Formats: sequence, structure tokens, C-alpha cells
Amino acid sequence: MQNLILAAGLGMRSKGKKLLLPYKGTTIVAHAVQQSLMAGLRTVLVTGFKADQVKQAVAHLACPQLQIVHNEHYRKGQGSSTICGASYLGHDSPFFISLADMPLIESRHYLYLIEQTSAPVSRPSYKGKLGHPVLLDPSFLAIIRSQKSSFTMRGLLQEYHVQTIEVDDEAYVTDIDTLDAYHHLVDSSQSYGQPPLPPLE
Repeated sequence: MQNLILAAGLGMRSKGKKLLLPYKGTTIVAHAVQQSLMAGLRTVLVTGFKADQVKQAVAHLACPQLQIVHNEHYRKGQGSSTICGASYLGHDSPFFISLADMPLIESRHYLYLIEQTSAPVSRPSYKGKLGHPVLLDPSFLAIIRSQKSSFTMRGLLQEYHVQTIEVDDEAYVTDIDTLDAYHHLVDSSQSYGQPPLPPLE
């Protein structure tokens, strides 16, 4: 199994800071990579904005199962980063597409979706809201690679039957787009020993 983690966006609503914010003794992006590796997934991390800083943040996780790739055209949007990352995935294994700014996603969330999936495309649904990660059959690699950089996975998947896996865990739909959302997440979490929070600017 494989996982394509998108970590290339501008993150404008968080002033470009969100992936590098501290979380559970590491950073948002490193936590995402760590949990993917813990789930036993070959992991491809796509960087873009602040690529050097993101790469440095995950340097301590370096291993044969992790590949970091850079999307030079990240400003064209998430579609271009998905196409870039798909080029580094193997042809013989299903793969997740996940977002680096969803810090509540842990290894168990990936494993649960693997257990529940029974279709070429599946994704979690929490109280009627579709979430991430999305799990796809390897046949979708060629489909993704054939898209224009402006494409969206939401639009693409509208053309296919998608198995929705009902979940009762909001981790699958919780992302961190703003600094306020980040502070709310940390304040409401039950984890301890985190580094001091950066001030809101």
C-alpha cells in the first residue's frame, strides 16, 4: 500500500505557516508523515511552497519507505501536485491521497479504511461530509497522470462510483487552514508536552 501526501500548497489562510507549526512534539507535516509510515505505507511527500523547510521538518523520518518530491508548479494548485506525486507511485499497489494539514489522522485511520474498502475508489464520510484520505485502485494512476494541472480530485471522482465509508470520527474531515483553527485544535486536544504555541500575528 502507498500514500501520496500533499504538502505543497501556499497555505495563505495561515500565512504559509500551518505545516510547520508544532504538534505533539513535532510539526504538523512531520506528524502526517510519521503516521503514514507507522501504518506501513510507502509514502511519497509532495513539497512546493517552503519546500526546504518542509523537507528539513521531516528529515529525521528519512527511511527507504519515504520519498520526498518537489512540485515546481505548485502554484498551479493541488491538481498539479497530485499529478507530480502520482508519477512516483508504484503501478501494482492501491494508494491513498492524503493531506498534510489533517493532524488528527493517525495510522489507525489508514488501517481502518483499508479494512473497510471494497471498491476501486473509497473515501470516509463523517455526518454526510466527505473526507480524506481517499483510497484508490492503482488503475487511477494513469487517469490522474492524464489530467490537466487545473483538475481537482473532487471533479474527477464525480465520474466514478465512490464507496463512502461511514465513520464516527471527525479526524477524517478536520483540517487546519487557519491559525485560529490550529489553536482551537491544540486547546481542545488531550495531548500533553507540546512545544509552546506560536503567537497569532
